[in-house]
Amino acid sequence: MRKTKSIGLFLCLVLTIILNVACLPRGVQAENLAEPGSLIPVIGFSSDSVYNGEPQVLAVVNPVADEPDLNPELIEITYKGIQTNGETYPLSKIPPSQAGIYMVFAAYRGDEAYQSIEDKKEIKIKPIELKTSEFFTEKPIVKIYDGNTSVPENALTGLANGGVVDADINEVTFNYKAANFLFKDVKPVNSNLVILKEITVSGDKGKNYLIVDEKVDEKKELKPLMSINISLGASILPKPVEVLLSGQDKVYDGTPNLYDYQLSVNKTDLIQGEELGAFGAENFYPYYGEIDTQQKDVGNYYVWATGGFYLYGSNGTNTENYTINNQTIVSKKKYNITPATVTVIPAYVSKIQGEADPVLTYTVWQDDSGDGFNKGLYVDDVMFGSLEREAGETVGLYDIFLGSLNNSNYRIILADSGDKFEIIKKEDAVATYSGNDYSNGGNGGDLKEEESPVPYMGIALLFLLLIAGAIFFGKNRLTKMD
Repeated sequence: MRKTKSIGLFLCLVLTIILNVACLPRGVQAENLAEPGSLIPVIGFSSDSVYNGEPQVLAVVNPVADEPDLNPELIEITYKGIQTNGETYPLSKIPPSQAGIYMVFAAYRGDEAYQSIEDKKEIKIKPIELKTSEFFTEKPIVKIYDGNTSVPENALTGLANGGVVDADINEVTFNYKAANFLFKDVKPVNSNLVILKEITVSGDKGKNYLIVDEKVDEKKELKPLMSINISLGASILPKPVEVLLSGQDKVYDGTPNLYDYQLSVNKTDLIQGEELGAFGAENFYPYYGEIDTQQKDVGNYYVWATGGFYLYGSNGTNTENYTINNQTIVSKKKYNITPATVTVIPAYVSKIQGEADPVLTYTVWQDDSGDGFNKGLYVDDVMFGSLEREAGETVGLYDIFLGSLNNSNYRIILADSGDKFEIIKKEDAVATYSGNDYSNGGNGGDLKEEESPVPYMGIALLFLLLIAGAIFFGKNRLTKMD
């Protein structure tokens, strides 16, 4: 019995030693660990947000006010979800930056002051709502009049919206099914617009944006749309056309003016089915010559005009849809200024045998378009050179020729030139007649008479007879001249 009791005491001692050895480390560890704190960290979640192109932190873990700070290493915030582009956002500590629906997990692992805590919340990052009124283009929408409302491809470039964040400008594209001007004319009654039909958003970042209808309903909420028609300010410019000038040959008239002309519009510049003409106003002065030199003299010239001409429409064509592209116009061919015809009528001239020839005078008459004759040349024109008489120094009558008389702007016809120059026998002459002077195409000068003394009655009688004969002879010559 005593032996059995001793064995029991020995076993109890061994068991006690084993238990002490086994429990000693835990006791030491327990003494080294602090008891969990009683404070509870504050977890805060964001409400639904709007895409801004940047990563968005959707939860925070904060300490209790006026209490110790949290250990950042014990804070855990993670995200996972589905983005609006359909891609899965795997569990990550990196805050999401794309629009989508995310489950946000926030936790604190506890320390001496704070208890462990965790929570979660579903949060949306909504797409940016793009307003139709904020659409614009890189350049103004403009086209040249083409008779329809279509929008050329190069007329609408850089379509964008003011709501797109700067970082996404090159990664967001706006598409549309059709584009048309509201009016086809250059100057419609109301302002012109371009209508873009069924506009949509695409591109790598396109799912982060949503076009909304700015027309609000009763709840005053914007309506998100998959597509919508929008309008943008636009304008149509007049189509340039070339005005053509045709002239005519004319007879020299002392001016460079083109009186008979025709204006027309180059038909290849017009829209098919439309008709335009051109007319010259009161200040339209076409001329022969060069662009900066007007020519009045006989020659071969282009005809020119600068300004003073306008367009007019036919068969319902609107002239405001066109503009003249050449305010200085020139003919396609040259035209002639031909010499004017004038008639030179020599005056009767005489001299006493042995004396020098007087000046051979004449009168100039110009043709007046078949209605008669005008005296003289055009403007300040003069004749060059002189008439010549038939050779000879004997007493008698001589014919007169054109000689060197000329002016390149005139075709000269010599009329009534026969027997217009007379040489009088010296012994028979009792008076001396001087020639007439011609100046600037005028008439001949006055006839001057010098009287000689009459010593005898017979000579006086002879003188009277000579005068009567001269008057009769002169009348006959004047009759021929007329």
